[in-house]
Amino acid sequence: MALNVKQFWQRVVDVRYSTKLNLEEFCRRYNENIEACDWEPHPLYSVFTQYDQECYLREKEAFLHKYKCFFAVSKTISPRRIIELGTCAGSSADAYLSAAPNISYIGLDEFGVNTRHDDHSPWDPHEVAVKLLKARGFKNYDLIRVDLRTLDKLPCKSDFVVVDAAHNFENQYADLKLALTAEPTFIFVDDADDENEVKPAINKFLKEDVKDKLDYTTKIAYRGGGLITKLH
Repeated sequence: MALNVKQFWQRVVDVRYSTKLNLEEFCRRYNENIEACDWEPHPLYSVFTQYDQECYLREKEAFLHKYKCFFAVSKTISPRRIIELGTCAGSSADAYLSAAPNISYIGLDEFGVNTRHDDHSPWDPHEVAVKLLKARGFKNYDLIRVDLRTLDKLPCKSDFVVVDAAHNFENQYADLKLALTAEPTFIFVDDADDENEVKPAINKFLKEDVKDKLDYTTKIAYRGGGLITKLH
């Protein structure tokens, strides 16, 4: 999609601003964006309609808030490109892209087919993600079917990498190290409050892999919790 002159210079300003976004300014802008967020999930394609929808419907308000937090994070950072490790059916991609519809998005996942709990029919997350992103009208995205453990590096540079794939210690730590290969400014970890597997992996990563690159971290409060890490 071609950008006009005004859009081009706005993108330049956004990129420079995001790179220099200090912790105080990040928190201020994030709080403004979550307060103003009126984003709603797609009525046909979201976690509330997926194969295990009953798990999400039981705590609908908490999960709706979670995805609005994703929207606010994306709007606050205003990235040029997002790479997401663990796309599943695109519900989080929808929130990220809705906040910044002109950016580039790459989603990586094995996209394994599941069985619906209600009628026992096959549920293909890749198929659902394609339908969702097309229904929203997004243009600049790629969904790549891949086992992350077969990758030595991510396919391109990205200023914002989301880590939301397998949540055991080994895979979480490997995904964080893989995220670094995109040379990001921001890494966002979902379900970061897990004390048994995710937190230990994050702590190891922060102490051993980015201790000389770390600018700040900040928690994002929602069910399961998120963690923003800004690098320099």
